[in-house]
Amino acid sequence: MNAYPPPTPETLHWLHRAVGAPIAAVTPLVGGVAHAISAVDTADGRRYALRRWCRPGWQVEDPWFTPANEVAALAALSGTGLPVPEVVAVDQTGAHTDFPALLMTWLPGTMLPSATHREDVGPPPATGMLRQLVAAARGVHAADGTGVAPFEPYVVLADARPPRSSTRPELWERAIAAGAAVAPPVRCTLIHRDYHPGNTLWHDGRLTGIVDWTNASRGAPGYDFGYLRVNLLITYGQEAADALLPLLDEHDPAADLLAFLDMEWEGPHAAPLPVLESYLERLL
Repeated sequence: MNAYPPPTPETLHWLHRAVGAPIAAVTPLVGGVAHAISAVDTADGRRYALRRWCRPGWQVEDPWFTPANEVAALAALSGTGLPVPEVVAVDQTGAHTDFPALLMTWLPGTMLPSATHREDVGPPPATGMLRQLVAAARGVHAADGTGVAPFEPYVVLADARPPRSSTRPELWERAIAAGAAVAPPVRCTLIHRDYHPGNTLWHDGRLTGIVDWTNASRGAPGYDFGYLRVNLLITYGQEAADALLPLLDEHDPAADLLAFLDMEWEGPHAAPLPVLESYLERLL
């Protein structure tokens, strides 16, 4: 978890006004790789979730993933029956808070391990849990995503090069060329854009929350499933990634490849290169 600064008195005052009660505690939560996530407890026993856009340089690195974008995604999903937060208050520019901030309703449940938080990895999600993830994603893709940012890749394939430590650069070059040749999607929908186990909450095997909608976009629906698959691979292994395929009525191999190429290839959150390259061979 990144060591982001605690909320300032001005932010606490804004929270007080937003919920109509004194703030008893603001507690940082596990996660928050891109931005700071905290639990906000009130003096009268209520709990909320607070996101603050305080990562240095986010306006340059991710200029489209703003508080307004997350609010637009949550507005599109409101009333769908999907387990997503509701917007309580937003300060899009940080005019009344230390950083741009979004206050949301609290969702119950426990986060699953993910590619960025693999400290206590247990067994992979059971088939029933994977079915819930697929059904929820389809519900997202059926929502009206008007007002949400258009899809922008994390990795610009025109500038991409094979990982420096790879002994199989030709495999990566072939994959990069194949990804760059993929035509624009015929159908664009609302997508979560960062759909992986670490952005879901569970209780007794039941999906109770889908969180972190900052990166929501209008893009190919197959991207969400491809991104989920590669995160299952990194966290749990090849069998877990492949277990998703029989549950997909329409598998989009191109979106699968693009989602893979959009991941971190090297670094602390990446899988070992042999694992990635074996998976990449299968995708190609």
